[in-house]
Amino acid sequence: MNNSSNSPIKTFADQFRIGTSMFSVLLIVGTIFGNSLVIAAFVTFSRLRTATNYFVVSLAVTDLCVAVFSMPVLVAYVLTGPSWVLGDLLNQIWTVMDVLSGTASIANLVAISLDRCLCINKPLMYYQYITTTRVQIGIVVIWVYSVTMAITSYFMRPYRVFNFVASVMYFWVPLLIIITAYSIVFRVALQQVRRISVANVEPSQRSSSLHQRYSFVREFKAAKTLAVVVGAFVICWLPFVVINAIYSICDDCPYISTIPILVTKWMHYGNSLLNPPIYGFLNKDFRVAFKHLICCKEIAYRGDQFTENANGKTRIVPNTVELHIVNQA
Repeated sequence: MNNSSNSPIKTFADQFRIGTSMFSVLLIVGTIFGNSLVIAAFVTFSRLRTATNYFVVSLAVTDLCVAVFSMPVLVAYVLTGPSWVLGDLLNQIWTVMDVLSGTASIANLVAISLDRCLCINKPLMYYQYITTTRVQIGIVVIWVYSVTMAITSYFMRPYRVFNFVASVMYFWVPLLIIITAYSIVFRVALQQVRRISVANVEPSQRSSSLHQRYSFVREFKAAKTLAVVVGAFVICWLPFVVINAIYSICDDCPYISTIPILVTKWMHYGNSLLNPPIYGFLNKDFRVAFKHLICCKEIAYRGDQFTENANGKTRIVPNTVELHIVNQA
């Protein structure tokens, strides 16, 4: 912690160390389990290998990096701090990994928001140009950009104004892009809901309209899920970014102690835990895949739908709200 020298605290209280350590273990285990589950579901079920979910898995890999490296180092700091006694090399690596994971997270969220915006606003163009190969190239670009930002931030760290500029570039500008993209998504969604009315179409066009409505509802639900992910990201990261900006432009800021800074640090690390539960609760395909992986249920396809086989019956799991039980043939 760069601010540790400003803190009047000589050692953290035992209650604080014990409580933080217990909380940290739960957070690390939950983050590793949840994000590993997302990756396993993506690898196991070809249905989940959509363009959007490639970015979701890239985000899960970022969260795993946070749980495997960044969180344990912070725990070690809490147990030995507030003075940094873990060595300059580890401090430098931790700083680079923090910038890398943060930049990669928000870059993936930007890609996801633009993907949803293009899919709903320009569906014909989307399915023509957004291929698996191009999405994979985009993910490589995201990670190369994130590594470049992390290395640049390390070498420019002595220049306090650069930290402020960097926070604007990797948080505020992307956040503006994300908010704009989702604003377009929901504006188009409202327009489509008004247009698609099965009761007002000719009988010959009813089947086509139903399919159009079904496809749109599925995409809109995916957009809502990812909007919740973005909201969680903002809530978790905003306090830390604000404090970091204050310290970037303030030579001596004695009004913010070490413990509140640690709280904001754990908040943005906690975002890595939130994404998998959000997918599980709000995305039906991921929820079914999670049930299969955790409960070992037999899952297959029926057309473009998941089916669960259990107790001699087949449970069809469509993307609509209804669930139907039919006898197994």
